[in-house]
Amino acid sequence: MATSLMRGLEVFCALIEAGSATRASRQIGLSQPAVSQQIARLESELSLTLFIRENGRMRPTETALMLYEEASHAFDGLDRVINLAKDIRGLERGLLRVAAPYSSAATYLPRALRKLTSAHPRLRLIVHLGNYERIVGLVAAREVDLGIAKAPLLVPGVESVDICVSGLVAVTPADSPLARKKSLSTKDLAHEPLVMIGRGRPWRNEIDVAFRREGIAPRVSVETQSVESACGFAAEGFGTAIVPRWLADAVPRNDIAITPFKIGIEHRFLVVYPSRTKRAELAHDFADACRNALSGSGDAV
Repeated sequence: MATSLMRGLEVFCALIEAGSATRASRQIGLSQPAVSQQIARLESELSLTLFIRENGRMRPTETALMLYEEASHAFDGLDRVINLAKDIRGLERGLLRVAAPYSSAATYLPRALRKLTSAHPRLRLIVHLGNYERIVGLVAAREVDLGIAKAPLLVPGVESVDICVSGLVAVTPADSPLARKKSLSTKDLAHEPLVMIGRGRPWRNEIDVAFRREGIAPRVSVETQSVESACGFAAEGFGTAIVPRWLADAVPRNDIAITPFKIGIEHRFLVVYPSRTKRAELAHDFADACRNALSGSGDAV
């Protein structure tokens, strides 16, 4: 009966979410009559009226909506159990799923993973690339084992190990007059075109606020989504790129200059992993590997 009840609840949730038996049948791969039969059987097993049948449609009752809220939570919990089982099986097979920023793939990530696999030679890797928000979401959902992220972490179910704290730098062409300065400030860049990344993200907003505090409206000539591309645009003279030092130092170019940009903003980079898993040791090893891959790029913590 338990298996029959679970199947009935699955069909029930699909029907509530889809809004009609026709759409629900397509989503779960059953015929429309089979959906109706499952619902009738569920109502009989629970001794509840879940739908009002009228004009060929099935309208959920208040009881159905109350049941759906609890049933959907139950299925979410079941999904977490299934993902946890996948975690355990993957670890036993030596499979490690890593999520990292797009720009890391061509810079420090291969070196860091080479060091990690040297210490754990049985590991097989699956690498996912995305932005920091996506990475934390994948870790929280246990779809990956480790991820590289930035503080603060605003998602529950995630633990972290610090990699480093990094300030900002200004990236210019190697022959730019700005490259001769020991450090740069917002006033130095008041009349310079800028290359910026991360519109709408907290750290980008902090940079905008720092300029406005000095009465300066940033002259943004290019907006992009990765540190590597920002450095490329800077090298071609589109403007001065403002990026975290730790990531700029990883970009393999000899046609740019990297100068400290001192506005009091720092970034804390982290290795993140799901709570209550056997990933803590690997997370520490991966954080060490990332630090070694970019030795001297930022302040280790």
